[in-house]
Amino acid sequence: MDKICSIKYVDAYYSYEKNIGETKLSFFEAHGYVERDENDIVISFIKERGLPLSKIINEKRNIIKGLVIPAKALISVVSNYSTNILSNIHEGSMVEVTWRDIVYIANLPRYDCSTMYTEGSLLRIEKDHIILKNPETIRTYPTPVKNHPGGGHPTYLIMPISFINNIELINK
Repeated sequence: MDKICSIKYVDAYYSYEKNIGETKLSFFEAHGYVERDENDIVISFIKERGLPLSKIINEKRNIIKGLVIPAKALISVVSNYSTNILSNIHEGSMVEVTWRDIVYIANLPRYDCSTMYTEGSLLRIEKDHIILKNPETIRTYPTPVKNHPGGGHPTYLIMPISFINNIELINK
């Protein structure tokens, strides 16, 4: 596709508040050249002049600036998303969550989302997101494995349920 499109999506976010009140997912909008596969959406804000985005992706050329978001981050998907992945998980449980995160790219041949691993206490389950208290997160893909976020220890992680690949109880 070689025309400018508008994408509306949600993202996970960290909070550093002592006590968290009501939460909701924030909506974002990005405009750019869009290419979609089954699992990811690449939004290129700036690309090589005259080349269709599919040629840049197929030839593993750099996107000058852009985003890679999980297809399940689209507002239209999030608002209608249903799963039973949380059916055996209860609030207050210690959990480990594997999830896909949005990636900002600049001058990289990157076309897939990061895979994240988070441990924390499941504070609440909302209609479209979960809240983890005292989250410890590492990015497991792509390597190198590293802590996330880089600055300070957050008290909460608000994550869209649609981002979750797997969630399991931690027996401590």
